[in-house]
Formats: sequence, C-alpha cells, structure tokens
Amino acid sequence: MVAVRTRSRPEAAPLHATERNPNRDTTGGRVANVSAKMGEPFIPWQRLVADIAGEIDPATGYPWYKEILLVGLRQIGKTSFIRAKFTDTCLFTPRATARYTAQNRTMALQRLETDMWHPIAASPLAAFLDRNVGRRTKKPGLSGKGGQEHIQFVNDSAWWIDSVKATSGHGPTLDLGGIDEAFAHGDARIEQAMRPAMNNVPHAQLLVASAAGDSSSVYLRNKLEVARARLELEQTKPLHQRRSRTALIEYAAPEGADREDPDTWWGCHPALGYLTDQATFEAALEAFASDPEEFDRAYLGWWPSAKAPDPVIPKLAWNELALGEDAVDWTGQPVWSVDVAPDRDWSAIGLAARHPSKRAYLEVVDHEPGTHWVVARMVQLRSLFGGDVVAIDGTGPAGALVTDLEAEGFLVQRLNGRDKADACGELYDDALSGRIAHPGDPVLNGALFSAIKRRTADTWTFWRGKSLADITPLYAVTLARHVLAQMIGDDYDVDDSTYGLDPDPDDDL
Repeated sequence: MVAVRTRSRPEAAPLHATERNPNRDTTGGRVANVSAKMGEPFIPWQRLVADIAGEIDPATGYPWYKEILLVGLRQIGKTSFIRAKFTDTCLFTPRATARYTAQNRTMALQRLETDMWHPIAASPLAAFLDRNVGRRTKKPGLSGKGGQEHIQFVNDSAWWIDSVKATSGHGPTLDLGGIDEAFAHGDARIEQAMRPAMNNVPHAQLLVASAAGDSSSVYLRNKLEVARARLELEQTKPLHQRRSRTALIEYAAPEGADREDPDTWWGCHPALGYLTDQATFEAALEAFASDPEEFDRAYLGWWPSAKAPDPVIPKLAWNELALGEDAVDWTGQPVWSVDVAPDRDWSAIGLAARHPSKRAYLEVVDHEPGTHWVVARMVQLRSLFGGDVVAIDGTGPAGALVTDLEAEGFLVQRLNGRDKADACGELYDDALSGRIAHPGDPVLNGALFSAIKRRTADTWTFWRGKSLADITPLYAVTLARHVLAQMIGDDYDVDDSTYGLDPDPDDDL
C-alpha cells in the first residue's frame, strides 16, 4: 500500500549518481509502463534509475551501460524496480535468458515466486506467461522443479534463479544478470561467473543492487569504492565526453548528518512519503537506541565501523565447513527456527536439515527488521520446502510468536535456558569435529564472527548484549541444529544417509 505523503519537499537526492544524458534515448519509460501494468507505478527515484539504466548507445542501438550499481536504503522499492527491469527484458527480448540471485538460493527461490511471479500472474502481463509450464501446479509460467526453477514466457524468454557459487551464470548466454542483496557476498565469485556468459551478448547488462553492508561485505565495498572514484573522475568532464559504461546510483545521508533530524531522512530516503512514512523512521530510531549503527546502516546508508572480536568458533575451522560448489545442500524435511532480538528490532529464520555426509546442513533463510513478517514467511517457506517443526528460544521474545505459529499448524519446540546452552556447546563441538555444513553465507558468518561468549557457571551462550552485531542469524541455526540432532538421535553415522534409522527393520522380526 502506498503511504500518504505527510509533507511537501523536494525529492530526495542520491548521494552519488551518474547523471542522466538527455541526448540519449532510453527504455526507462517502457520499464515504468511494465511496472504500472503490475499495479506498482514507479515513484520518482525508480523512474530516474530506469531512465539512466535504459540509455541507448546511438552508435549501436544497444544499452549504453553494461553495469548498473544500485545501493539504496531499506523500504525504497528496490524489489519492484528489479521485477520491472527483469520482466521488461523477458517481454521485449525474445529467447532472452535472465538470471537472478539473492543472499542464497533459498531466498532467491522464495522471491522468484512470491515477489516476482505473483505480481506478473495477477496482472495483464499474465497473458505473456507460457501456460504449458506450471500446469500441474496451476501456476502458469512458473517451473518449481528442483534445480530448474524459473519463469517461462511465451516468446521463449526465461527468468532463472541461481545459487551463489563459482559456476552461477555459467552455461547459455546471458541477457540480464541480477545480483540482489550484494552486501551478503564476501567475494566476487557470483559476478565472475556471470560475466563470461554475457561477453558475446552486446545488449547484456549486469544489475547489482543492495543496501549498505558491514565489515564482511567485501565484494560490495570494493565495487562501491571503485564506482565512486570512477564517477568523481567522470564528473570532471563535460557530459558529452563521459565514456564510463557503469552507472552508479547510491542513496545515503551525507557523512556527519544528524541521524535524529527528520530533514536528514527526507533528504536521503527516496521512498519516504510514498512507500513509508516518518513514523516508521521514528519507531526505528527508538528501536535501535542501544545500537545506533544498525539504524544508520538500514535507514541512512552508512556502513558500521565496529571491529569484530576473535570468533567463538575459529574462522579456519568454520570456513572449512562451507559447501563446495557441487555439494548437495540438504535432503528430507527441514527443521525451522525463529529467533528474535531482545528489542524485537531484528528477527531471523534458520534451517537445519540432513546432509549426506554431515550431521546437519545449516542455513540462514531470512534476516529482516521487526517481527511482523515472520509467521507469514514461515507459512510460505513450508509451502516451498516442507517441514512443520520450529525451534524457538522459549526464554526470549520469540516466545510471543508461538501461538500464531501453532495456529498455522507448526509444531513448536520451545528451548529453555539449559537447552540453549547445550545448543551453543553442541554447535561448537560439531563445528570443530567437521560434522556440520553451511553455504558460506556472509549473513551467518557476520553474526558468528561478531558474537561473544557469556559464561554462566559451567556453561556458556552467545551474548546478545555484548556482541558487536545482531546475532539472531547465529541463534537461529544453533537452535535448529539442536532440535534436528534430537530428532535424528545420537546413533547416527556420518557415512550412512539413514542417520541412525534402522536400515533393515526386518532383521528385528
């Protein structure tokens, strides 16, 4: 729902932005029309970015910009812009291949259906979906087959998702690549994989989009610093002499601005008054009172400066548990978990599942502000991946979600203080013993590497109040792993995929 504008003021201006060249034609209006057809007319910043990204090289007729780097704030409408850009490419480029990736494959799959396919299917553009795909599931144009998830159009164009691996984007030529939530990537492997597939496609573009990152966001920080420096150099030249093929649009508050001044918010947030309101900012400022850098990152676009402590689990040991690009992620029914920060300003959903060669595969599926989204997201995840069991810290604020989760049919396992301490110790033991696997997600890595121990008598837990960042992602996988291990039992064999289940029950007869 579009918010009612609460005050009149000039539009928020980007902190850094490639200037629109009015001497070049643009497809921005076409992309805006696609978004309007899906029921979400562009607001000014989206149209500005569409116009810049859509500039046409008069010498070739192809897009001028080969790369668009969009760094914005939360709740600005980034997903709507990405959806319109990808849909436009698929509609107007026959047999196009578009690939999209988020923090991880699970998130990308969820967004493909809920954030991308649903708005298309509910709009007049549904007529362009290939109804031969998705007939069995009654989701025209949407293929949900494992490893083949995509949206198929009648002109043979397809919008695929990708996992974050060194081979992502390899294969057929690529017309449009999208790297969403780029802050979550610790290196450039996903871009290095996509670019070769774009080399022989003269109209190909790469869209990199993200909110501001943190100390683990090496890939995004490097790209942003290079793009800023290139833009600064370009701006010393007359407009007709600027030759860069990278477009940068960054929305953030100027360094040193007053975080508590509403004028700061209105000056830097391009969706304030359209998609969100000042009250939301005021509530967030209160919620992050004990950790203002989290407010700064999400709502002002400032990168945190805190340094991580020595990790509870040694980095070398943890990094060795990251899955290789060809490893099987997980099998069977997952155990879910929900963890909520003490001030309820952040929540995380974790997953633990069986892995062919390990005790458990662990993944952070979601990490977002607030708690209002959690139950609905859990229902969506269950419909996609199965799993009714949800682990929750029964001593913390996540307990308030139990009633609503149970009303949706989830089996909630509430862990007490001793359970939580056991779960922390078990995660440590399994990590050092090489009995777990994870995808190398920087969101989870960042939480782990900023966590601090809190010792009580003969046990310890991860210390929420002293850790240098929100650690709900870490607790989410820790609790899920604990409940999964209880369900599997202690008699598992890491070389036996039955995990302690009797392989030949007839022997007992």
